[in-house]
Amino acid sequence: MTRHIGVVLSLVVAGLATVLSAAAPASAATAAKPKYTHGSDLTAESCPIHENYPKSGVPVRTWTVSRTHDRKHPPVGVRYTYHGYAMVLDHTRSGGPHWGFIARSCLTDPYAYSEAGTRLADLRGVGGHHVPVAVPISAVHAGRHRVATIHLGSPGTLRSAPRSFPIGNLRAGDAFRITVAHCGHHAGDAWILGYAPAAGRWAYVEAGHLPACS
Repeated sequence: MTRHIGVVLSLVVAGLATVLSAAAPASAATAAKPKYTHGSDLTAESCPIHENYPKSGVPVRTWTVSRTHDRKHPPVGVRYTYHGYAMVLDHTRSGGPHWGFIARSCLTDPYAYSEAGTRLADLRGVGGHHVPVAVPISAVHAGRHRVATIHLGSPGTLRSAPRSFPIGNLRAGDAFRITVAHCGHHAGDAWILGYAPAAGRWAYVEAGHLPACS
């Protein structure tokens, strides 16, 4: 009898170990992703979103976002702030671009936050490791020069670094000044550094938007 009970207990323990070991990878796979934005409604029925940060020499390109009056489904998510504007993700827009700059006066909650709920200063945003980091409003380009001009074949979002913060947008046909004489051949998801005159800043664009790079 005692031996039988011992065998049963051994089987139970082994079964629990198997269940726990099988659950571990699933738990790791479902680890929470960083919360990059927080929702905000608008202070008006509609507001313009700028494709690029408004400044001298940059063409005015906007689209309109509308108020939702629904706290569970806010129209935009704030990524970071910069002076009187916030970089937001437009949840209501079906076509691109989805990222753009909106006047902070248009937002009911015009701040970026850490995952702990702390307000972040200008040019601070949640990074890939859940921790607030500095947002480069222009890509690092020390020692690089504008060598050749190519053009976008499709609309693309500008990033401060590969797969990093959105800092603007370019349209099909816009110029992009790269740092080499010839772009070469790259995978569509490769990131190309250059200067974007329509945005007035250095940035990275995916090669898939650049016919000269594919």
